[in-house]
Amino acid sequence: MALKTGLAELQQQGKIRNSSVQDTLTQLAGRLISARVTSINQSGGNLNGNIQCVLMDNIKLNGSEILSSVSPLLPNIKNYPLVNEVVLVLPLPSKNYQSDYNTFDWYYLNPINLWNNPQVNAIPSPKQTTTPSTQNRSYLEVETVGTPNQPSAGGNTELQVGTYFNENPHTNPLYPFEGDFILDGRFGNNIRLGNTVPPGAQNNSYPKNNWSTTGSVGNPITIITNGLHTETPSWNSITEDINTDLSSAYFTSTQKIPIEVASTNGYLSYTEQTKPPTIPNQYTGEQVILNSGRLLFNTTKDHLLLSSQKSINLNAVDSINLDTTGPIVLESSAVYLGSSLADESAILGDTLINALQSLLKNMKGAINIASAQLGNNGIPLEPQGSAFRSLVSSIDFTINDLNSAKSNIVKVE
Repeated sequence: MALKTGLAELQQQGKIRNSSVQDTLTQLAGRLISARVTSINQSGGNLNGNIQCVLMDNIKLNGSEILSSVSPLLPNIKNYPLVNEVVLVLPLPSKNYQSDYNTFDWYYLNPINLWNNPQVNAIPSPKQTTTPSTQNRSYLEVETVGTPNQPSAGGNTELQVGTYFNENPHTNPLYPFEGDFILDGRFGNNIRLGNTVPPGAQNNSYPKNNWSTTGSVGNPITIITNGLHTETPSWNSITEDINTDLSSAYFTSTQKIPIEVASTNGYLSYTEQTKPPTIPNQYTGEQVILNSGRLLFNTTKDHLLLSSQKSINLNAVDSINLDTTGPIVLESSAVYLGSSLADESAILGDTLINALQSLLKNMKGAINIASAQLGNNGIPLEPQGSAFRSLVSSIDFTINDLNSAKSNIVKVE
Protein backbone atom coordinates (compact mmCIF):
# COMPACT_ATOMS: atom_id res chain seq x y z
CA MET A 1 0.00 0.00 0.00
CA ALA A 2 1.43 3.35 -1.00
CA LEU A 3 2.02 5.82 1.80
CA LYS A 4 0.21 9.05 0.98
CA THR A 5 2.12 12.01 2.35
CA GLY A 6 2.72 15.62 1.50
CA LEU A 7 0.90 18.87 2.06
CA ALA A 8 -1.42 18.41 -0.89
CA GLU A 9 -2.70 15.10 0.54
CA LEU A 10 -3.14 16.63 3.98
CA GLN A 11 -4.96 19.56 2.50
CA GLN A 12 -7.30 17.25 0.59
CA GLN A 13 -8.11 15.33 3.76
CA GLY A 14 -8.85 18.54 5.62
CA LYS A 15 -6.19 17.87 8.25
CA ILE A 16 -4.60 21.32 7.92
CA ARG A 17 -6.69 23.70 9.92
CA ASN A 18 -4.43 26.76 10.04
CA SER A 19 -6.06 29.28 7.70
CA SER A 20 -2.81 31.01 6.71
CA VAL A 21 -1.22 27.70 5.78
CA GLN A 22 -4.39 26.73 3.92
CA ASP A 23 -4.30 29.99 1.97
CA THR A 24 -0.61 29.49 1.17
CA LEU A 25 -1.20 25.99 -0.15
CA THR A 26 -4.10 27.16 -2.25
CA GLN A 27 -1.95 29.93 -3.69
CA LEU A 28 1.02 27.67 -4.41
CA ALA A 29 -0.87 24.56 -5.52
CA GLY A 30 0.95 22.82 -8.35
CA ARG A 31 3.67 25.45 -8.59
CA LEU A 32 7.39 25.70 -8.16
CA ILE A 33 8.27 29.17 -6.94
CA SER A 34 11.31 31.09 -8.15
CA ALA A 35 13.34 32.96 -5.56
CA ARG A 36 16.51 35.04 -5.66
CA VAL A 37 19.20 34.09 -3.16
CA THR A 38 20.25 36.85 -0.77
CA SER A 39 22.58 34.95 1.57
CA ILE A 40 23.94 31.47 2.25
CA ASN A 41 24.51 29.97 5.68
CA GLN A 42 28.17 28.93 6.02
CA SER A 43 28.24 28.57 9.79
CA GLY A 44 29.21 24.92 9.68
CA GLY A 45 26.26 23.89 11.87
CA ASN A 46 23.23 21.82 10.98
CA LEU A 47 21.87 24.72 8.93
CA ASN A 48 24.99 24.94 6.80
CA GLY A 49 24.00 25.38 3.15
CA ASN A 50 20.58 26.81 3.96
CA ILE A 51 19.78 29.98 2.08
CA GLN A 52 17.80 33.14 2.64
CA CYS A 53 15.93 34.22 -0.44
CA VAL A 54 13.32 36.60 -1.82
CA LEU A 55 10.26 35.23 -3.62
CA MET A 56 10.09 36.58 -7.17
CA ASP A 57 6.53 35.85 -8.32
CA ASN A 58 4.77 38.64 -6.42
CA ILE A 59 4.07 36.10 -3.68
CA LYS A 60 4.08 37.03 -0.03
CA LEU A 61 3.72 34.76 2.96
CA ASN A 62 2.22 36.42 6.00
CA GLY A 63 2.91 39.73 4.32
CA SER A 64 6.58 39.03 3.60
CA GLU A 65 8.35 37.96 0.44
CA ILE A 66 11.45 36.81 2.37
CA LEU A 67 12.12 33.18 3.26
CA SER A 68 14.64 33.24 6.08
CA SER A 69 15.85 29.63 5.97
CA VAL A 70 15.44 27.28 3.00
CA SER A 71 17.11 23.86 2.98
CA PRO A 72 18.56 21.88 0.06
CA LEU A 73 15.89 19.48 -1.19
CA LEU A 74 18.13 16.43 -1.66
CA PRO A 75 20.14 15.13 1.32
CA ASN A 76 22.91 13.43 -0.68
CA ILE A 77 23.28 15.63 -3.77
CA LYS A 78 23.70 19.35 -3.12
CA ASN A 79 24.33 22.13 -5.62
CA TYR A 80 24.84 25.25 -3.57
CA PRO A 81 23.82 28.50 -5.25
CA LEU A 82 25.59 31.83 -5.22
CA VAL A 83 24.09 35.06 -3.96
CA ASN A 84 21.76 36.64 -6.53
CA GLU A 85 21.23 33.37 -8.36
CA VAL A 86 17.66 32.19 -8.84
CA VAL A 87 16.51 28.87 -7.37
CA LEU A 88 13.22 27.01 -7.30
CA VAL A 89 11.62 26.65 -3.86
CA LEU A 90 8.73 24.52 -2.70
CA PRO A 91 6.96 23.80 0.59
CA LEU A 92 7.16 20.23 1.86
CA PRO A 93 6.68 18.44 5.20
CA SER A 94 9.03 19.39 8.01
CA LYS A 95 10.65 17.09 10.56
CA ASN A 96 7.74 17.89 12.91
CA TYR A 97 5.14 16.83 10.36
CA GLN A 98 3.99 13.69 12.20
CA SER A 99 3.13 15.59 15.37
CA ASP A 100 1.78 18.74 13.73
CA TYR A 101 0.19 18.70 10.28
CA ASN A 102 0.29 22.51 10.22
CA THR A 103 4.07 22.73 10.00
CA PHE A 104 6.06 22.65 6.80
CA ASP A 105 9.50 23.77 5.68
CA TRP A 106 10.84 25.30 2.48
CA TYR A 107 13.31 23.51 0.24
CA TYR A 108 15.25 24.64 -2.80
CA LEU A 109 16.40 23.03 -6.03
CA ASN A 110 19.40 23.82 -8.23
CA PRO A 111 20.05 27.34 -9.54
CA ILE A 112 18.21 28.23 -12.73
CA ASN A 113 20.38 28.28 -15.85
CA LEU A 114 19.73 31.94 -16.71
CA TRP A 115 22.90 32.58 -18.70
CA ASN A 116 23.56 28.99 -19.80
CA ASN A 117 26.88 29.32 -18.00
CA PRO A 118 28.26 26.66 -15.66
CA GLN A 119 29.94 29.19 -13.39
CA VAL A 120 27.59 32.06 -12.51
CA ASN A 121 23.91 32.64 -13.27
CA ALA A 122 23.26 35.64 -11.07
CA ILE A 123 20.73 38.39 -11.73
CA PRO A 124 20.24 41.67 -9.83
CA SER A 125 17.16 42.49 -7.85
CA PRO A 126 14.31 43.82 -10.04
CA LYS A 127 13.81 46.50 -7.39
CA GLN A 128 17.22 47.99 -8.14
CA THR A 129 16.50 51.47 -9.45
CA THR A 130 19.96 52.17 -10.87
CA THR A 131 21.30 49.63 -13.34
CA PRO A 132 25.02 49.00 -12.85
CA SER A 133 27.20 49.73 -15.83
CA THR A 134 28.04 46.05 -16.10
CA GLN A 135 24.35 45.33 -16.61
CA ASN A 136 24.25 47.47 -19.73
CA ARG A 137 25.59 44.73 -21.93
CA SER A 138 24.26 42.82 -24.85
CA TYR A 139 23.71 39.08 -24.59
CA LEU A 140 26.95 38.40 -26.47
CA GLU A 141 28.87 40.79 -24.24
CA VAL A 142 27.63 39.05 -21.13
CA GLU A 143 28.50 35.68 -22.61
CA THR A 144 31.95 36.91 -23.63
CA VAL A 145 33.08 38.50 -20.35
CA GLY A 146 30.80 36.65 -17.99
CA THR A 147 27.76 37.48 -15.95
CA PRO A 148 27.42 40.92 -14.39
CA ASN A 149 29.87 40.26 -11.60
CA GLN A 150 32.84 42.24 -12.83
CA PRO A 151 34.94 44.34 -10.44
CA SER A 152 34.91 48.06 -10.95
CA ALA A 153 38.07 50.15 -11.23
CA GLY A 154 38.10 50.53 -7.45
CA GLY A 155 38.10 46.79 -6.93
CA ASN A 156 34.50 46.55 -5.74
CA THR A 157 31.99 44.19 -7.28
CA GLU A 158 28.78 45.77 -8.49
CA LEU A 159 26.77 42.60 -8.15
CA GLN A 160 27.85 40.41 -5.26
CA VAL A 161 27.60 36.66 -5.67
CA GLY A 162 29.42 35.69 -2.47
CA THR A 163 32.02 36.76 0.06
CA TYR A 164 35.05 35.28 -1.69
CA PHE A 165 33.83 33.75 -4.95
CA ASN A 166 35.66 35.12 -8.00
CA GLU A 167 34.13 34.61 -11.39
CA ASN A 168 36.38 33.33 -14.15
CA PRO A 169 34.83 34.56 -17.40
CA HIS A 170 36.79 31.97 -19.39
CA THR A 171 35.00 28.81 -18.33
CA ASN A 172 33.47 26.77 -21.13
CA PRO A 173 30.62 24.30 -20.65
CA LEU A 174 30.92 20.76 -22.02
CA TYR A 175 29.23 20.00 -25.31
CA PRO A 176 26.39 17.47 -24.87
CA PHE A 177 26.15 14.69 -27.42
CA GLU A 178 22.89 12.77 -27.68
CA GLY A 179 22.13 10.82 -24.53
CA ASP A 180 25.02 12.24 -22.49
CA PHE A 181 24.78 12.75 -18.74
CA ILE A 182 27.00 15.68 -17.83
CA LEU A 183 27.96 17.34 -14.56
CA ASP A 184 29.50 20.77 -15.14
CA GLY A 185 31.23 22.24 -12.10
CA ARG A 186 31.70 25.98 -11.68
CA PHE A 187 35.48 25.74 -11.85
CA GLY A 188 36.29 23.74 -14.97
CA ASN A 189 35.71 20.39 -13.26
CA ASN A 190 33.39 18.04 -15.13
CA ILE A 191 32.05 14.51 -15.40
CA ARG A 192 30.72 13.08 -18.66
CA LEU A 193 28.86 9.77 -18.94
CA GLY A 194 28.92 9.52 -22.71
CA ASN A 195 29.33 7.20 -25.65
CA THR A 196 30.90 6.84 -29.08
CA VAL A 197 29.33 9.31 -31.51
CA PRO A 198 28.80 8.53 -35.22
CA PRO A 199 30.95 10.50 -37.70
CA GLY A 200 27.87 12.23 -39.11
CA ALA A 201 27.27 13.91 -35.77
CA GLN A 202 30.69 15.55 -35.95
CA ASN A 203 30.69 18.13 -38.70
CA ASN A 204 31.20 21.83 -38.98
CA SER A 205 28.05 22.47 -36.95
CA TYR A 206 29.19 20.41 -33.96
CA PRO A 207 32.47 20.22 -32.07
CA LYS A 208 34.50 17.10 -32.69
CA ASN A 209 35.43 14.78 -29.87
CA ASN A 210 38.64 12.77 -29.88
CA TRP A 211 37.24 9.44 -28.70
CA SER A 212 34.86 8.48 -31.55
CA THR A 213 37.32 7.40 -34.23
CA THR A 214 36.89 3.70 -33.37
CA GLY A 215 34.22 1.44 -31.95
CA SER A 216 30.47 1.49 -32.45
CA VAL A 217 27.87 4.11 -31.68
CA GLY A 218 26.70 3.68 -28.10
CA ASN A 219 29.94 2.21 -26.73
CA PRO A 220 30.22 3.76 -23.26
CA ILE A 221 32.90 6.14 -22.08
CA THR A 222 33.25 8.03 -18.79
CA ILE A 223 35.47 11.10 -18.53
CA ILE A 224 36.34 12.98 -15.34
CA THR A 225 38.15 16.28 -15.86
CA ASN A 226 39.65 18.75 -13.41
CA GLY A 227 40.95 21.89 -15.09
CA LEU A 228 39.14 21.81 -18.43
CA HIS A 229 41.00 23.76 -21.09
CA THR A 230 39.35 26.94 -22.34
CA GLU A 231 38.48 28.15 -25.79
CA THR A 232 37.26 31.44 -27.23
CA PRO A 233 34.49 32.51 -27.10
CA SER A 234 33.84 31.26 -23.58
CA TRP A 235 30.14 30.61 -24.13
CA ASN A 236 30.92 27.93 -26.72
CA SER A 237 30.48 24.35 -25.57
CA ILE A 238 33.66 22.32 -25.99
CA THR A 239 34.83 18.73 -25.64
CA GLU A 240 37.58 17.36 -23.45
CA ASP A 241 41.22 17.27 -24.59
CA ILE A 242 43.35 14.86 -22.59
CA ASN A 243 46.55 16.60 -23.70
CA THR A 244 45.58 20.13 -22.60
CA ASP A 245 43.20 19.55 -19.68
CA LEU A 246 45.04 19.73 -16.37
CA SER A 247 43.96 16.37 -14.92
CA SER A 248 41.84 13.64 -16.48
CA ALA A 249 40.54 10.14 -15.88
CA TYR A 250 39.21 8.22 -18.88
CA PHE A 251 37.24 4.98 -18.55
CA THR A 252 36.90 3.54 -22.06
CA SER A 253 35.34 0.52 -23.73
CA THR A 254 36.41 0.58 -27.41
CA GLN A 255 37.62 4.14 -27.85
CA LYS A 256 41.10 5.17 -29.01
CA ILE A 257 42.37 8.12 -26.97
CA PRO A 258 45.05 10.28 -28.68
CA ILE A 259 47.14 10.80 -25.55
CA GLU A 260 50.67 12.17 -25.94
CA VAL A 261 52.67 10.28 -23.34
CA ALA A 262 55.89 11.69 -21.91
CA SER A 263 58.02 8.65 -22.76
CA THR A 264 57.61 5.52 -24.88
CA ASN A 265 61.30 4.73 -25.55
CA GLY A 266 60.25 2.28 -28.25
CA TYR A 267 59.61 -0.45 -25.65
CA LEU A 268 63.20 -1.67 -26.22
CA SER A 269 63.05 -4.05 -23.28
CA TYR A 270 60.65 -6.30 -25.20
CA THR A 271 61.52 -8.97 -27.78
CA GLU A 272 59.56 -10.72 -30.51
CA GLN A 273 58.76 -13.44 -28.01
CA THR A 274 57.65 -10.95 -25.34
CA LYS A 275 55.57 -8.73 -27.61
CA PRO A 276 55.51 -5.07 -26.56
CA PRO A 277 52.24 -3.39 -25.57
CA THR A 278 50.28 -1.32 -28.05
CA ILE A 279 51.41 2.30 -27.84
CA PRO A 280 48.93 4.30 -25.73
CA ASN A 281 47.40 6.42 -28.50
CA GLN A 282 46.62 3.36 -30.64
CA TYR A 283 44.96 1.08 -28.11
CA THR A 284 41.24 0.43 -28.67
CA GLY A 285 40.25 -1.92 -25.84
CA GLU A 286 38.76 -1.17 -22.47
CA GLN A 287 41.21 0.73 -20.29
CA VAL A 288 41.55 3.36 -17.58
CA ILE A 289 43.80 6.34 -18.31
CA LEU A 290 44.98 8.72 -15.60
CA ASN A 291 46.73 11.83 -16.91
CA SER A 292 48.02 14.75 -14.87
CA GLY A 293 51.08 16.80 -14.04
CA ARG A 294 51.89 14.30 -11.29
CA LEU A 295 50.46 11.01 -10.01
CA LEU A 296 50.77 9.79 -6.44
CA PHE A 297 49.68 6.35 -5.23
CA ASN A 298 49.87 5.97 -1.47
CA THR A 299 48.64 3.37 1.00
CA THR A 300 48.22 4.10 4.72
CA LYS A 301 47.60 0.58 6.06
CA ASP A 302 48.37 -2.18 3.60
CA HIS A 303 50.15 -3.10 0.36
CA LEU A 304 50.18 -1.36 -3.00
CA LEU A 305 49.52 -4.07 -5.58
CA LEU A 306 50.14 -3.93 -9.33
CA SER A 307 48.88 -6.95 -11.25
CA SER A 308 48.74 -7.55 -14.99
CA GLN A 309 47.58 -10.32 -17.32
CA LYS A 310 50.61 -9.55 -19.51
CA SER A 311 53.49 -7.24 -18.62
CA ILE A 312 54.05 -4.21 -16.41
CA ASN A 313 56.00 -1.49 -18.21
CA LEU A 314 57.74 1.36 -16.40
CA ASN A 315 58.83 4.07 -18.81
CA ALA A 316 60.44 7.39 -17.89
CA VAL A 317 62.28 10.20 -19.64
CA ASP A 318 64.88 10.72 -16.90
CA SER A 319 65.21 7.70 -14.62
CA ILE A 320 63.44 4.97 -12.68
CA ASN A 321 64.37 4.98 -9.01
CA LEU A 322 63.56 2.51 -6.24
CA ASP A 323 64.02 3.65 -2.64
CA THR A 324 63.17 1.71 0.49
CA THR A 325 64.41 1.24 4.04
CA GLY A 326 63.74 -2.49 3.63
CA PRO A 327 64.87 -5.02 1.05
CA ILE A 328 64.17 -4.94 -2.69
CA VAL A 329 63.28 -8.48 -3.76
CA LEU A 330 63.15 -9.59 -7.41
CA GLU A 331 61.98 -13.13 -8.05
CA SER A 332 61.76 -14.38 -11.63
CA SER A 333 62.59 -17.28 -13.91
CA ALA A 334 65.00 -15.02 -15.82
CA VAL A 335 66.50 -11.56 -15.28
CA TYR A 336 68.07 -9.58 -18.12
CA LEU A 337 70.18 -6.54 -17.29
CA GLY A 338 71.22 -3.94 -19.85
CA SER A 339 69.24 -5.41 -22.75
CA SER A 340 66.54 -7.93 -23.55
CA LEU A 341 69.20 -9.64 -25.68
CA ALA A 342 71.69 -10.06 -22.82
CA ASP A 343 73.24 -13.56 -22.97
CA GLU A 344 76.12 -13.38 -20.47
CA SER A 345 75.45 -15.09 -17.14
CA ALA A 346 75.80 -13.20 -13.88
CA ILE A 347 78.42 -14.55 -11.44
CA LEU A 348 77.44 -16.01 -8.07
CA GLY A 349 79.85 -14.05 -5.93
CA ASP A 350 80.02 -16.30 -2.86
CA THR A 351 80.47 -19.42 -4.97
CA LEU A 352 83.20 -17.81 -7.06
CA ILE A 353 85.09 -16.47 -4.07
CA ASN A 354 84.95 -19.80 -2.25
CA ALA A 355 86.35 -21.50 -5.37
CA LEU A 356 89.13 -18.92 -5.71
CA GLN A 357 90.04 -19.19 -2.05
CA SER A 358 90.24 -22.98 -2.34
CA LEU A 359 92.41 -22.67 -5.46
CA LEU A 360 94.73 -20.17 -3.82
CA LYS A 361 95.11 -22.30 -0.71
CA ASN A 362 96.05 -25.29 -2.85
CA MET A 363 98.54 -23.16 -4.76
CA LYS A 364 99.99 -21.94 -1.47
CA GLY A 365 100.45 -25.51 -0.30
CA ALA A 366 102.20 -26.45 -3.53
CA ILE A 367 104.45 -23.40 -3.36
CA ASN A 368 105.39 -24.11 0.24
CA ILE A 369 106.44 -27.60 -0.78
CA ALA A 370 108.41 -26.25 -3.73
CA SER A 371 110.11 -23.57 -1.66
CA ALA A 372 111.34 -26.22 0.84
CA GLN A 373 113.25 -28.08 -1.84
CA LEU A 374 117.04 -28.14 -1.30
CA GLY A 375 119.81 -27.98 -3.84
CA ASN A 376 122.50 -30.65 -4.41
CA ASN A 377 124.56 -29.13 -1.65
CA GLY A 378 121.67 -29.26 0.84
CA ILE A 379 121.12 -25.50 0.73
CA PRO A 380 117.64 -24.01 -0.13
CA LEU A 381 117.40 -22.91 -3.71
CA GLU A 382 117.82 -19.22 -4.30
CA PRO A 383 116.49 -16.92 -5.64
CA GLN A 384 113.54 -19.33 -6.17
CA GLY A 385 113.03 -19.63 -2.43
CA SER A 386 112.72 -15.86 -2.00
CA ALA A 387 110.25 -15.64 -4.88
CA PHE A 388 108.16 -18.50 -3.47
CA ARG A 389 107.98 -16.81 -0.07
CA SER A 390 106.88 -13.52 -1.66
CA LEU A 391 104.21 -15.36 -3.69
CA VAL A 392 102.88 -17.10 -0.57
CA SER A 393 102.60 -13.74 1.19
CA SER A 394 100.67 -12.35 -1.78
CA ILE A 395 98.36 -15.37 -1.83
CA ASP A 396 97.62 -14.94 1.89
CA PHE A 397 96.69 -11.29 1.33
CA THR A 398 94.43 -12.17 -1.63
CA ILE A 399 92.66 -14.93 0.30
CA ASN A 400 91.90 -12.51 3.15
CA ASP A 401 90.84 -9.72 0.79
CA LEU A 402 88.50 -11.70 -1.44
CA ASN A 403 85.55 -11.37 0.97
CA SER A 404 85.64 -7.59 0.62
CA ALA A 405 84.64 -8.02 -3.04
CA LYS A 406 81.24 -9.36 -2.01
CA SER A 407 78.30 -6.89 -1.90
CA ASN A 408 76.52 -6.54 1.42
CA ILE A 409 73.35 -5.31 -0.39
CA VAL A 410 72.85 -7.13 -3.70
CA LYS A 411 72.21 -10.86 -3.48
CA VAL A 412 71.56 -13.23 -6.40
CA GLU A 413 70.39 -16.82 -6.63
